[in-house]
Amino acid sequence: MARYTGTVNVGDVVCTREGKWWISGAIRLGAKLLGLPSFVNHVIIVHHFDNVTNRWIGIEGRPGGVGWVDLTDRLVQPLTNANTEQPKREEHRYLIAKAAESLFGAPYDWNGIAEDARIATRLWLRAAEEWPDNAVPGQVVCSSFADWAYEKVGLANPGGNSLTRFTTPGHWDRFILNKEWNG
Repeated sequence: MARYTGTVNVGDVVCTREGKWWISGAIRLGAKLLGLPSFVNHVIIVHHFDNVTNRWIGIEGRPGGVGWVDLTDRLVQPLTNANTEQPKREEHRYLIAKAAESLFGAPYDWNGIAEDARIATRLWLRAAEEWPDNAVPGQVVCSSFADWAYEKVGLANPGGNSLTRFTTPGHWDRFILNKEWNG
């Protein structure tokens, strides 16, 4: 499988493996149970290049809320993947960055995480609902945050228009590895 080896740009989605081993492992186990690639456990939207520090800066959904993240170390990890080959016009890139900014500070979606775990373990008790069309989510996780931004801008995304809230890092990784924006 080909992994990311190029240069990112504003609006690209970066998939990484990071964090505490037991959290990372649980997310990757969920992906494996769903038949998805289980290499990564986190998703970040590239926001801008900081000319002062000479670094790419992203926006991520995380337990402390949506916020800024330095991409420097993440872009050189061997399991990092990014959708740099997905066609995006300059206006798409700008709108993805603006959509990401609009959720700055949004809290973590713990109910969405619980639902992802139920789905992966085949406990189909629906406790959380998908976000309504055209709604701005009040809570997000990293992968649903990116899926929502792409959906809002009208670009292909792994959740399509029906799985936005429950899109996982494994969905994004498969989407990138298989270039699903072509299908």
